[in-house]
Amino acid sequence: MDQVCCVCGEALNGENVSRCRFCGGSFHMAWSTGANIKECGSYFFHPESCGLNFICRLCESSLGTGGPQSPNQFITS
Repeated sequence: MDQVCCVCGEALNGENVSRCRFCGGSFHMAWSTGANIKECGSYFFHPESCGLNFICRLCESSLGTGGPQSPNQFITS
């Protein structure tokens, strides 16, 4: 069975996929500049892990982060 995006429900291609840190769902995320793929999530810097983490649009809206994050911003829970 093919994996589907937890946000839009469309098939995932296996290359441009990330997993949400909060719900664990897989979603569309471009991994190369200029990739013709929708963005169903974003990334943020997490200071405790000292690395990038990923969040789907569903969790992003429920946590009230207000949109795409830059690497210099972070979400606290």
